[in-house]
Amino acid sequence: MFLAAACGLAALALLVVRLRAAYVVIRVRGNSMAPALAHGDRLLSRRTHLAALRNGQIAVVLSPRPNGSKFLIKRVAALPGDPVPEEVREAVADDVVPAGRFVLIGDNAEASFDSREHGFFHADDLHAVTIRKLGPQHDR
Repeated sequence: MFLAAACGLAALALLVVRLRAAYVVIRVRGNSMAPALAHGDRLLSRRTHLAALRNGQIAVVLSPRPNGSKFLIKRVAALPGDPVPEEVREAVADDVVPAGRFVLIGDNAEASFDSREHGFFHADDLHAVTIRKLGPQHDR
């Protein structure tokens, strides 16, 4: 009986480790994705790679800015092989998104640091893709 319980606990621990490796909860900071996302919203996100991204999804990337949040949360606007969106053309020299790169744009253009300023994001900077909004988590 003890052995069965120990095996069950070990299996549960392994499952938790695997889930934590695949999924992450990210908290939104700022209003760059308003009205879709608000400051304080929590997002369930799945770690992924560039080939799994689709236009319109909300991606989480490592921030290229040295000051501020560790992550940026933006909407995927173009993937490798797609035409570069018009509003991003001032920041990049290409007409087509090159391999290993992608374009991210915040829904709230006036409050967003994204590909319009930064240019392309690199596949290595991709952290996760949002699955669903969990809701706000209030500070205490």
